[in-house]
Amino acid sequence: MAELAFSASDVAQVRFAVSPMWEVGASFRLLRSGAGDPVHRRWLEQVQPRVAAAGLDKAWLAELIPPTGYVPDFLNPAPTGPAPTLAEELAVVVASPADRIRKDLDHLGYHQGGIGPRLRSLYADPHTRLAKVAEEIETYWELALAPYWARIRTVLDADVFHRARQVSQYELATYSTNSIHRSAGTTTYCGWSAGHGPCPGRRRAQGCS
Repeated sequence: MAELAFSASDVAQVRFAVSPMWEVGASFRLLRSGAGDPVHRRWLEQVQPRVAAAGLDKAWLAELIPPTGYVPDFLNPAPTGPAPTLAEELAVVVASPADRIRKDLDHLGYHQGGIGPRLRSLYADPHTRLAKVAEEIETYWELALAPYWARIRTVLDADVFHRARQVSQYELATYSTNSIHRSAGTTTYCGWSAGHGPCPGRRRAQGCS
């Protein structure tokens, strides 16, 4: 279990937001596991054949997002507002510093027992290869999330409103301790983990190692 230490400044920066990139990662992980909550069954049945037909189940995302464990932080940029677009977040991903990408890939390799040739090429030439990763993410979005995004946003917006209202009623420290699941990130929530709880967070200020 991860233990997170927050300063007063950290707590003051806590925000709730809807992040398309977070939804990409969480939904792709669920797709790979095929073991979501029953409410996701129809989505899985519809989307898995599309993703497989496009070859995305054996491409960049399949190597960057393992079924369990760490996901590179550069794929989950902190939202700059309450509801950034996918294009806005992809722009941040593509602009990630090379040393940040390599550090995240080192961490991924540590947890996965190494990285394959595709990710080694990303390590060697981050910015050229990131453009290909971004193209694949856009394709995945159109196949797996865009057709359902209006309904997903309705659920996420309601959750953000609910949590913001709770924060307004209680001290943030009390709310953070008692209401947010221990696997949650501090910025973003999604509906893809079993039981609709928060998805695994980042290893730094936002989640698990």
